[in-house]
Amino acid sequence: MAPLIRIPVDEGWQFKQSTTLANNTASSYLPVSQFPTVAHLDLLHHGLIKDPYIDTNELDSLWVNDANFTYRALLPSLPAPSSSKIHLVFEGLDTLCSVYLNSTLILESKNMHISHRVDITSHLQKDSGKEVELRLEFKNAPEYAKKEMKRIGYKGNGTDVHFGGPERLFVRKAQYHWGWDWGPALNTSGPWKPVYLEIFEHRISELLIRQEVSADLKSATVKITGSVEGGEAGKEVELEVKAPNGDSVTKETVKTTENGTFSSELKIENPDLWYPFTYGAQPLYTVSGSLPGLDTQERKIGFRRLRLLQNKLKKEEGTSFTFEINNIRVFCGGSCWIPGDLLLPRFTPLRYRSWLSLAKSGNQTMIRVWGGGLVESDDFYAIADEMGILVWQDFLFACGDYPASDDFCEAVKGEAEEQVKRVGHHASLVIWAGNNEDYMLAERWGWEYDVNDQEGPWDHTNFPARKIYERVLPEICERLAGDVPYWRSSPYGGKTSNDLTIGDTHIWNVWHGKQSPYQAYKSYLSRFISEFGFESAPSLRTLHQGITKPSERHWQSLTFDAHDKGPGHQRRYGMYSGENFRFRFNPLRDFVYCSQFLQAEAMKYAYNHWRREFRGEGEENCSGILVWQLNDIWPGTSWALVDVNLQRKPAFYITKRALSKLVVGMERIVTGATPYMVTSYPEPKEKVQIWAVSGYLQALDAVLKLKAFDIESGREVELPEDERERKVSLRENGTTEIGELSIGTQAGKTVVAAYLEDAKTGEQLARWVDWPEPLKFVVFKKGVEVKIEVGEGQQEVKISADAPVKGVVLSVPIEEGDDAVWEDNFVDLVPGETVRVGVEGLQGRKVQARWLGDWEREAGFEL
Repeated sequence: MAPLIRIPVDEGWQFKQSTTLANNTASSYLPVSQFPTVAHLDLLHHGLIKDPYIDTNELDSLWVNDANFTYRALLPSLPAPSSSKIHLVFEGLDTLCSVYLNSTLILESKNMHISHRVDITSHLQKDSGKEVELRLEFKNAPEYAKKEMKRIGYKGNGTDVHFGGPERLFVRKAQYHWGWDWGPALNTSGPWKPVYLEIFEHRISELLIRQEVSADLKSATVKITGSVEGGEAGKEVELEVKAPNGDSVTKETVKTTENGTFSSELKIENPDLWYPFTYGAQPLYTVSGSLPGLDTQERKIGFRRLRLLQNKLKKEEGTSFTFEINNIRVFCGGSCWIPGDLLLPRFTPLRYRSWLSLAKSGNQTMIRVWGGGLVESDDFYAIADEMGILVWQDFLFACGDYPASDDFCEAVKGEAEEQVKRVGHHASLVIWAGNNEDYMLAERWGWEYDVNDQEGPWDHTNFPARKIYERVLPEICERLAGDVPYWRSSPYGGKTSNDLTIGDTHIWNVWHGKQSPYQAYKSYLSRFISEFGFESAPSLRTLHQGITKPSERHWQSLTFDAHDKGPGHQRRYGMYSGENFRFRFNPLRDFVYCSQFLQAEAMKYAYNHWRREFRGEGEENCSGILVWQLNDIWPGTSWALVDVNLQRKPAFYITKRALSKLVVGMERIVTGATPYMVTSYPEPKEKVQIWAVSGYLQALDAVLKLKAFDIESGREVELPEDERERKVSLRENGTTEIGELSIGTQAGKTVVAAYLEDAKTGEQLARWVDWPEPLKFVVFKKGVEVKIEVGEGQQEVKISADAPVKGVVLSVPIEEGDDAVWEDNFVDLVPGETVRVGVEGLQGRKVQARWLGDWEREAGFEL
């Protein structure tokens, strides 16, 4: 018997438009740009549409969303059919596709998120010796979705869907293809994942691996189930577990049952455990199932004990929401992930690696994969396993009142089963959430949602999708997800979906909602913040890429607005900036600096206060902070920490420092009141609270050093001797409150710098510079001197100043090409200190610096 053969079907593909839109554009077959592909990529390749990411070209390409396309290719020559089967496999078709072999319809697909396998053996026998054409006829998703909405019936009111139209809820396609508040509307279609042939007599048709680690971490069980296609009962399947170094750990041969299934549990003693990168290594074992000489399937797994702890808290209301890995309570700092591109086939494994490497370099322990996109690719999960990054995965529902008809639920069931089976073995995966914000929207828009009704049915209500989130998905996860918990929604928990005391929250009353000052983040403390954010511009280089006309390169142009999909952004930049610091938005480089400064300061405030509340066992008042969002999809303005070209914004560096292994934090506290009957004066804040947060698993002896400086003169302010330096003992894996410092009546003119040093080695472990607020009242030194010195080898830059300077951003001038990659940035400086910043890619070019208020130094500037 011959082994399984896989033959890619990736050559000779052609495409054409099968409707007549845009004056019959692409009405005749043309070669594709690549394979896999989607129509937008192929039209771009032939110059038939302009790049929709540039200028306002999005508008000119909207016709593509409503067009139908046909793809065709000849199947490769195959050996004459014998006893083997021949299957045609589609890993993903986007989305509504009729598949033909020559003139015979062999498949109808209506779901982007599932694969298809078609036995074409008899078709090839019939057409033996003839050319066989594979033809894929794609219908546009919006038209189909509108028909489905009419057939099933929409129970919303038509105004409660704010991204695309409500029809998107009725088709199983990535929801962000209808546009979102951070990206354009490109409704793609095409064969977006690989297509191939498999020739076999017997194959392993399923291999499901789950693992369980004992409470004492000394043993693990590998749970294996699977099935074999072809052959009789009693077929032998060889199971094996190999260690990370390739050595065999254990083997077993099992036999298939009458229906072709097999199962076993393999015991592993003293396994090497997989940890998040902040706590240990990431050894990966290989588990294989093999039909000797015929077919072998493999999965990479990491052994880790996973629990989601929801325990009563000692001093606060409600319960914790804490991920525990290998008996370690983990503070999950990180960000939310949107799909890396609208044109998904061009998002390569290398791009995934670049993005996840960047997240890891920013000390991000967890990435939340948002439900309006994808259950992420095998590459994404494999890289997360390798790098030790935890993954929160939403199921694919976002911001909408989804239907729950029987046929829709069946489609969802099949989709969810496939996705849980596909990625469920990955060590990095730590939670499945039912949807993004659907319960929150039910409360906001007044859908019929009774939190006390846990029995259902809910078909008669206008929130029927509870059946999906509370019945269909939990059952699938109970059956297939192993130790990975299921959570109904994000956010979810308590009396309301955004209960601050139970579950996870999305904190959008800053920026959206009430538009509270970002200083209100402290009052929105909750057990796990899985979304919050603040908009800012991308780098000037990226803005120039997206806006090519010089006269449009300002923050109030039409093209700029077209690249900032966030509602109300124009009002909010000015409002939030005006509350906090003196700003200038023109020229465009100033808008970039000021909006990024604003975002970074907001993130600093949130992370500083929320991480402080991870206080130790029984006091996990906040166990996670996931900022919205890590990445951008095009050259636009959004909540991203990093723009589409991997240009890190200041907020990226703020979160990187806030998630360091050891952090020292400070907060000015109110020490009095404004005089009676007087308004518009800030309350005095003449004391500073000081604390440290440690991610180390052992207590640490350290030395705290404090310095204070007059901002306008740069002169050091003398502190009492016993305040300048003190020994402190820092608790493990939590917060240590250190004490208070009195600054006095000149607090509004004084910065305080705190340094934590290792008591044994003197190594600096953490640094914080605390400023009076609001910064708009601060008077900086006129003519402050900021020194920049590039070290030998061009791998380090040293910066210093003769007076306190806020928010120093280093860069290579735009006229000298791409920026360098900075290890740190957005640094506050105080006199008498030199800050060293690692850098890559400087290559002898100049280094420039910007800081808050530097424009006030310009000749002729007047306040």
